[in-house]
Amino acid sequence: MSLQSPASHLLQTVGRRLLVASMARALHVWSLLALTLAAVAVLVIRLAGLLPPQQQSAWWLLALPAAAILGATLFSRRPERTAAARAVDQFARTDDLFLTLVTLQNSAGQYQPLVEQSAVGIAPRIVPQQVVPFRARRSLGIQAVAVSAFALLLVLVPTLDPFGRVEAATKVQQQKKQVEQILKSVRTRDEQVSREVQAAEERQQKIAAQTKELMAALRKMKPVEQQSNSQVLDSQRQTLNQLWKQASSEQIREMLSQNTDSLPGSQRGQKMNDWLKELQEGNSESLQKELEKAQETLKSILNADSADERKKLSSELKKQLQDLKKFSTQKAGSKELEKALDQALKALEAMEQNQAGKESNGEKSGEQGEKSQSSQQGENGEQGEQQSEEGQLSQQAREALEKSLQLSKKELQELARSAGDLKQLEEALKTLQQAEKLNQQGQMEGEECEGCQSLAEYAEKFRRKMGGMGQNGQAERTEPGSMMSEDNSDPEGYKSEKSRSQIQAGKVLMSIKTKEAATQKDFDPEDLRKYENTVQQLKSGVDAAIEAEEIPPGYVDGIRQYFDRIDDGNAPAAAPSAPAKP
Repeated sequence: MSLQSPASHLLQTVGRRLLVASMARALHVWSLLALTLAAVAVLVIRLAGLLPPQQQSAWWLLALPAAAILGATLFSRRPERTAAARAVDQFARTDDLFLTLVTLQNSAGQYQPLVEQSAVGIAPRIVPQQVVPFRARRSLGIQAVAVSAFALLLVLVPTLDPFGRVEAATKVQQQKKQVEQILKSVRTRDEQVSREVQAAEERQQKIAAQTKELMAALRKMKPVEQQSNSQVLDSQRQTLNQLWKQASSEQIREMLSQNTDSLPGSQRGQKMNDWLKELQEGNSESLQKELEKAQETLKSILNADSADERKKLSSELKKQLQDLKKFSTQKAGSKELEKALDQALKALEAMEQNQAGKESNGEKSGEQGEKSQSSQQGENGEQGEQQSEEGQLSQQAREALEKSLQLSKKELQELARSAGDLKQLEEALKTLQQAEKLNQQGQMEGEECEGCQSLAEYAEKFRRKMGGMGQNGQAERTEPGSMMSEDNSDPEGYKSEKSRSQIQAGKVLMSIKTKEAATQKDFDPEDLRKYENTVQQLKSGVDAAIEAEEIPPGYVDGIRQYFDRIDDGNAPAAAPSAPAKP
């Protein structure tokens, strides 16, 4: 039989359709089988509590079709050529004509051409789609019902926990997720601190260079060159103010403003006060030692031989971290340090809970030692997986704790550096302020402090020199030629008249002029009360304005003194030009 004959083409087409139909039937059967096995597995896992909900992923939604296709491919049989011939003969009722045609090679006789000629004549009238029709509607309906039932099973069947495994596995997963978040946060903050360290080192170099420049300028000043000296001091003040604003932050200012002289209520409070004093001086040595002590405690926990010893050391480490966190919250006011220590406490808690879980599992394993070998083998896989999860969690928790402690040390170093820089700048501004006052009185002699090696020596020298000056700013002198005090006598009968400046807070409240000194009786009581309220509002808003504008410390006291004297008859008409003592 020729391969290009209509009869051969018909048999090939029918054979392909038979193969497709066979594969479809196999796929249908294997899909139902896979859905049945998956439903049984879901029921066992959910009702026995073998896995927590987080691990009950929908991976089988992809595994089921793959398993059905694999089973259908491996176990379905390819139809032979004789099967196609029988299907054609049965449909066309040709009395095994096509079956005889495909077996001609194995038959003897002279009738072979006649059989082939008959088959070729009948083949064009036979439609392969009618010989092997595809009827998939019923199978698809069954598949839809089976899939819907499986989906309802996934939604409606709850996860029970008769053996407590789900709770334990869920807790491990939650702790693992929390520890991973801690590690990610610590790494991100560590990169930020590295950049801040670089910026702080550059700022320190600028402060040191500016301090040297200020000392060099002070050495060159002469008492007779007041205007030139004032210009130099003003230029230095502007540069120092810019550096002060760069180094200043609200938390650093609050920390430096805290009083450490008050008596603490306990030994713990005394320890924190000592830490604060050192930190205000830009020194974090004691705090660094406390963190190193915590790191040594952590190493002892990891090397402990017994559970009781680990528990005792964990409690000690927890107390150390809580003390440091309380100090960062109440004294240092550093949110970054507080967060780093809080992360260390959470990592320690995860370590403790993980260790307690391991010990609990060890006790259960000891109790189950008397069980039969077959029952133990059934649980080996699940216990091994849980132990692997716990081991990974323990390693991550230890890493998170170590990195959190290292980050806390860096945060402390930067906090101490910032406090030291700000204190150094405030001392420089204070020295500059003293120099300005001496310059205004013609007392600024730079050669007197030629041997001074630091701004502290300059400040002490200026303080001693200003200690001998009178209240009016002039040096007190008893020798002839000293300045005479003002004579307020009135030989010509002069009457003093005074016009008080109007204090404003939004609008003019009153305007009073008198030829004599006004008394409380000269004012309307209601107007006087409004006036006093206005003055109080002005005074109460001074601190807020200073804080909002970030006024350098050299000017703060002068501004406050000015507003404190605002209702005094001798109030100044303008704020002092030179900064007051901080």
